[in-house]
Amino acid sequence: MDSRLIEYFLRVAELGSINKAAADLRLSQPALSRHIALLEHQLRARLFTRTQGGVVLTESGTLLLERARPLLRQLTHLVDQVGDRAAGQLSIGVAPSWRHLFTTKYIPRLVAEYPGVRLRVHEGVSHELREVMHAGMLDLAIVPFEGAPPQGYVHTPLVREPLILVAAKNAGLRPDKPVPLSRLAHRKLALASRQNVIRSTIENAMARRHLDFNIVFELDAMHLSIDLAREGVADTVTPCCAVSGNAHWDDAISWSPIRGAYMTWALCENTARSHSQAVREGQRVVLDMVDEIIGSKRWLGAERLKNRSRHDPPQ
Repeated sequence: MDSRLIEYFLRVAELGSINKAAADLRLSQPALSRHIALLEHQLRARLFTRTQGGVVLTESGTLLLERARPLLRQLTHLVDQVGDRAAGQLSIGVAPSWRHLFTTKYIPRLVAEYPGVRLRVHEGVSHELREVMHAGMLDLAIVPFEGAPPQGYVHTPLVREPLILVAAKNAGLRPDKPVPLSRLAHRKLALASRQNVIRSTIENAMARRHLDFNIVFELDAMHLSIDLAREGVADTVTPCCAVSGNAHWDDAISWSPIRGAYMTWALCENTARSHSQAVREGQRVVLDMVDEIIGSKRWLGAERLKNRSRHDPPQ
């Protein structure tokens, strides 16, 4: 049996839709349907029931879902053991705010240093990445630090950075002049939905100070929220890395750190894939690049958190 059929099945089960899974896998919907039908034929069992809203697992499909992922991990483990260099697959999740400073440099660097690695990058806001992590679909993820990582993952604190208020150019905000949290009480704001760590951090901080704030609309799209701030529609709050060191925004927006408002990022690692040389090398490149970016002073106010990874050599 072709292991890709199992991977296709898992993606359909995760998304609950053949159309969505086909788009994610870059297959046509008829082609993916044929793959699923072939898998059902080989297993002699119906795996999905078609509904108006998509597909739901049958009893047989639920059983396969429970058993398939460990089998694929074992197969991946075997492939990695047989290979003597960093060949295999690396799936990494990164927040949109990291795009300019990190992600656009990480991808070409990893591909150049490890051409045998098949890289898959998932960009999404924090709660979206955690949903994908809960499904076991990511090997590494850079996400906001929380008390406990998702089940099956370990995390390493990476960076502490300021949260910033982003507004139109004529608002007169300056990176070298932090603003008090109370400044947000007098602004129209566009923030992410309540599951988002930045939203909850700001909401809780405002509540502790008995401050009200005006959310004009919710928007789980960071770069769009910055564009709207540039147009003067509504201000927004982002991690500093979203704009710091990015010449694209220099003449388009104004921004200031919010005094006393910070967030911490962590690197999460899937323990079922920690044996993989590709994952280890991917993690090493992440840590090296974060050190380099902070050392370059392009990431305003960023503080590297020096918790040693469990893959680092003893000091």
